[in-house]
Amino acid sequence: MNSPIHIKSGQIKNGMVVQAGDGDEAVYLGRIAGLKKNFIKLRRRDAPGGKRRYIPRSWVGGVVGHQVYLSKIPSSAKAGWLTKAELKAWPADK
Repeated sequence: MNSPIHIKSGQIKNGMVVQAGDGDEAVYLGRIAGLKKNFIKLRRRDAPGGKRRYIPRSWVGGVVGHQVYLSKIPSSAKAGWLTKAELKAWPADK
């Protein structure tokens, strides 16, 4: 997705499935446990090692039904998601 897509915050809700990639190549990353600042909080039970993960809302490429699709490929999304400690250190202006 080349152009920025404006997703209304009300479109992203708890329990929605988050996937990275597109079409047949989409990979399940987890379900939404909530929203915090400009981040999507994923359920702890879906996270590796049981540590909660956060992804920036700016990564959302689209919302279709109960699916949130990221504009990142799965490996980039997993490499860039944040833990709770990393989120606390994240600059407020990003």
